[in-house]
Amino acid sequence: MRNYITILFLFFVLGCKNEDGNTTSERNHEIEKIIECIIIDDSLNVLRSDSLAIPLFKELKKLKVYRLNKTDEKRPPKPENGIYLDDLFYYHLDIKFIPEKDSLNLLNQNEVLNKYVINNSFSKKINLTTFEIQKSKRKANQDAEFVYLTFPIFSSDNTKAYVEIVNVCFGDCGSGQAVYLEKKNGKWKILYHRQLWVG
Repeated sequence: MRNYITILFLFFVLGCKNEDGNTTSERNHEIEKIIECIIIDDSLNVLRSDSLAIPLFKELKKLKVYRLNKTDEKRPPKPENGIYLDDLFYYHLDIKFIPEKDSLNLLNQNEVLNKYVINNSFSKKINLTTFEIQKSKRKANQDAEFVYLTFPIFSSDNTKAYVEIVNVCFGDCGSGQAVYLEKKNGKWKILYHRQLWVG
Protein backbone atom coordinates (compact mmCIF):
# COMPACT_ATOMS: atom_id res chain seq x y z
CA MET A 1 0.00 0.00 0.00
CA ARG A 2 2.83 2.39 0.89
CA ASN A 3 4.46 1.79 -2.54
CA TYR A 4 1.14 2.58 -4.26
CA ILE A 5 0.85 5.91 -2.40
CA THR A 6 4.48 6.77 -3.24
CA ILE A 7 3.87 6.09 -6.95
CA LEU A 8 0.72 8.26 -6.91
CA PHE A 9 2.62 11.07 -5.21
CA LEU A 10 5.39 10.91 -7.85
CA PHE A 11 2.81 11.05 -10.66
CA PHE A 12 1.23 14.09 -9.03
CA VAL A 13 4.57 15.92 -8.63
CA LEU A 14 5.75 15.08 -12.15
CA GLY A 15 2.34 15.96 -13.59
CA CYS A 16 2.58 19.48 -12.17
CA LYS A 17 5.62 20.31 -14.29
CA ASN A 18 5.31 22.62 -17.30
CA GLU A 19 6.99 21.98 -20.66
CA ASP A 20 10.01 23.98 -19.49
CA GLY A 21 10.37 21.97 -16.28
CA ASN A 22 8.91 24.55 -13.91
CA THR A 23 6.20 23.54 -11.50
CA THR A 24 2.90 25.37 -11.73
CA SER A 25 3.55 27.07 -8.37
CA GLU A 26 7.00 28.28 -9.56
CA ARG A 27 5.48 29.69 -12.75
CA ASN A 28 2.64 31.34 -10.80
CA HIS A 29 5.22 32.92 -8.48
CA GLU A 30 7.09 34.35 -11.49
CA ILE A 31 3.81 35.71 -12.92
CA GLU A 32 3.03 37.40 -9.58
CA LYS A 33 6.48 39.02 -9.50
CA ILE A 34 6.09 40.24 -13.11
CA ILE A 35 2.66 41.76 -12.35
CA GLU A 36 4.10 43.48 -9.27
CA CYS A 37 7.07 44.77 -11.32
CA ILE A 38 4.80 46.20 -14.04
CA ILE A 39 2.51 47.90 -11.54
CA ILE A 40 5.35 49.44 -9.52
CA ASP A 41 8.06 50.12 -12.15
CA ASP A 42 5.59 51.26 -14.79
CA SER A 43 3.63 53.33 -12.23
CA LEU A 44 0.47 51.63 -13.45
CA ASN A 45 -2.40 53.58 -11.92
CA VAL A 46 -4.24 50.62 -10.35
CA LEU A 47 -3.33 50.77 -6.65
CA ARG A 48 -6.16 51.24 -4.15
CA SER A 49 -4.14 53.95 -2.40
CA ASP A 50 -4.64 56.22 -5.45
CA SER A 51 -8.01 57.97 -5.48
CA LEU A 52 -7.90 58.05 -9.31
CA ALA A 53 -6.97 54.37 -9.69
CA ILE A 54 -8.25 52.57 -12.77
CA PRO A 55 -9.52 49.04 -12.03
CA LEU A 56 -7.28 46.16 -13.14
CA PHE A 57 -9.00 43.10 -14.59
CA LYS A 58 -8.22 40.29 -12.13
CA GLU A 59 -7.94 37.59 -14.81
CA LEU A 60 -5.00 37.70 -17.21
CA LYS A 61 -5.80 37.40 -20.90
CA LYS A 62 -4.21 34.75 -23.11
CA LEU A 63 -1.90 36.03 -25.84
CA LYS A 64 -1.31 33.54 -28.66
CA VAL A 65 2.08 33.27 -30.38
CA TYR A 66 1.98 33.08 -34.20
CA ARG A 67 4.57 32.24 -36.83
CA LEU A 68 4.92 34.79 -39.64
CA ASN A 69 4.30 33.42 -43.11
CA LYS A 70 7.62 34.07 -44.89
CA THR A 71 5.92 34.02 -48.31
CA ASP A 72 3.88 37.16 -47.49
CA GLU A 73 5.22 40.12 -49.46
CA LYS A 74 4.00 42.57 -46.85
CA ARG A 75 4.04 42.02 -43.10
CA PRO A 76 0.45 41.46 -41.94
CA PRO A 77 -0.91 43.58 -39.05
CA LYS A 78 -0.47 42.33 -35.50
CA PRO A 79 -3.01 39.58 -34.80
CA GLU A 80 -5.75 40.44 -32.30
CA ASN A 81 -4.92 38.81 -28.94
CA GLY A 82 -1.67 37.55 -30.42
CA ILE A 83 1.96 38.29 -31.23
CA TYR A 84 4.36 37.15 -33.95
CA LEU A 85 7.49 35.21 -33.01
CA ASP A 86 9.64 37.91 -34.66
CA ASP A 87 8.33 40.47 -32.15
CA LEU A 88 9.60 38.25 -29.33
CA PHE A 89 13.03 37.73 -30.91
CA TYR A 90 13.71 41.45 -31.28
CA TYR A 91 12.50 44.76 -29.93
CA HIS A 92 13.23 48.39 -30.82
CA LEU A 93 15.31 48.48 -33.99
CA ASP A 94 16.27 44.81 -34.01
CA ILE A 95 17.80 44.61 -30.52
CA LYS A 96 17.81 40.91 -29.60
CA PHE A 97 15.39 39.80 -26.89
CA ILE A 98 14.47 36.09 -26.87
CA PRO A 99 16.75 33.80 -28.95
CA GLU A 100 15.23 32.33 -32.11
CA LYS A 101 16.15 28.84 -30.88
CA ASP A 102 13.31 29.31 -28.33
CA SER A 103 10.69 29.18 -31.14
CA LEU A 104 9.23 25.81 -30.18
CA ASN A 105 9.05 26.71 -26.49
CA LEU A 106 7.29 30.01 -27.34
CA LEU A 107 4.75 28.26 -29.58
CA ASN A 108 4.17 25.53 -26.96
CA GLN A 109 3.11 28.19 -24.47
CA ASN A 110 -0.08 28.52 -26.54
CA GLU A 111 -1.16 25.20 -25.03
CA VAL A 112 -0.38 25.80 -21.34
CA LEU A 113 -1.72 28.01 -18.56
CA ASN A 114 -5.07 29.02 -19.99
CA LYS A 115 -6.31 30.73 -16.82
CA TYR A 116 -4.65 32.89 -14.20
CA VAL A 117 -6.41 35.06 -11.63
CA ILE A 118 -4.44 37.68 -9.70
CA ASN A 119 -4.74 36.49 -6.11
CA ASN A 120 -1.71 36.97 -3.90
CA SER A 121 -0.73 39.16 -0.96
CA PHE A 122 0.10 42.08 -3.30
CA SER A 123 -3.35 41.83 -4.95
CA LYS A 124 -4.95 43.28 -1.81
CA LYS A 125 -3.32 46.60 -2.73
CA ILE A 126 -4.79 46.57 -6.26
CA ASN A 127 -8.13 47.97 -7.37
CA LEU A 128 -9.26 44.70 -9.03
CA THR A 129 -12.34 44.21 -11.19
CA THR A 130 -14.00 41.71 -13.52
CA PHE A 131 -15.46 42.05 -17.00
CA GLU A 132 -18.93 41.43 -15.56
CA ILE A 133 -18.60 44.33 -13.09
CA GLN A 134 -17.39 46.69 -15.81
CA LYS A 135 -20.15 45.57 -18.19
CA SER A 136 -22.77 46.31 -15.50
CA LYS A 137 -21.25 49.75 -14.96
CA ARG A 138 -21.46 50.49 -18.65
CA LYS A 139 -25.12 49.47 -18.77
CA ALA A 140 -25.74 51.89 -15.88
CA ASN A 141 -23.90 54.65 -17.81
CA GLN A 142 -21.08 54.71 -15.26
CA ASP A 143 -17.36 54.94 -15.97
CA ALA A 144 -16.38 51.48 -17.18
CA GLU A 145 -12.68 52.00 -17.92
CA PHE A 146 -10.28 49.24 -16.87
CA VAL A 147 -6.83 47.85 -17.58
CA TYR A 148 -5.87 44.25 -18.24
CA LEU A 149 -2.58 42.39 -18.58
CA THR A 150 -1.79 39.41 -20.77
CA PHE A 151 -0.14 36.18 -19.65
CA PRO A 152 3.62 36.60 -19.67
CA ILE A 153 5.36 34.75 -22.50
CA PHE A 154 8.65 33.34 -21.16
CA SER A 155 11.99 32.54 -22.76
CA SER A 156 13.25 28.97 -22.31
CA ASP A 157 15.66 30.02 -19.56
CA ASN A 158 12.89 32.01 -17.77
CA THR A 159 14.98 35.20 -17.71
CA LYS A 160 12.93 37.13 -20.30
CA ALA A 161 9.19 37.76 -20.48
CA TYR A 162 6.78 39.65 -22.72
CA VAL A 163 3.48 41.15 -21.50
CA GLU A 164 0.90 43.47 -23.03
CA ILE A 165 -0.95 46.16 -21.06
CA VAL A 166 -4.33 47.09 -22.52
CA ASN A 167 -6.46 50.01 -21.40
CA VAL A 168 -10.15 49.54 -22.29
CA CYS A 169 -12.73 52.34 -22.21
CA PHE A 170 -15.79 50.51 -23.66
CA GLY A 171 -16.02 52.98 -26.47
CA ASP A 172 -13.80 54.27 -29.23
CA CYS A 173 -10.90 54.84 -26.85
CA GLY A 174 -8.18 52.67 -25.44
CA SER A 175 -4.54 51.75 -25.94
CA GLY A 176 -2.18 48.80 -26.00
CA GLN A 177 1.44 48.65 -24.93
CA ALA A 178 4.13 45.97 -25.22
CA VAL A 179 6.37 45.42 -22.20
CA TYR A 180 9.66 43.51 -22.44
CA LEU A 181 11.07 42.33 -19.09
CA GLU A 182 14.28 40.69 -17.93
CA LYS A 183 15.12 38.87 -14.70
CA LYS A 184 18.50 39.81 -13.26
CA ASN A 185 19.81 38.80 -9.84
CA GLY A 186 16.44 37.20 -9.09
CA LYS A 187 14.43 40.37 -9.78
CA TRP A 188 12.24 41.30 -12.77
CA LYS A 189 12.89 44.67 -14.45
CA ILE A 190 11.28 46.37 -17.43
CA LEU A 191 13.73 46.59 -20.35
CA TYR A 192 11.60 48.33 -22.94
CA HIS A 193 8.09 49.63 -23.71
CA ARG A 194 6.49 49.89 -27.12
CA GLN A 195 3.16 51.52 -28.00
CA LEU A 196 1.11 49.01 -29.99
CA TRP A 197 -2.03 50.98 -30.73
CA VAL A 198 -4.16 53.92 -29.60
CA GLY A 199 -7.89 54.13 -30.26
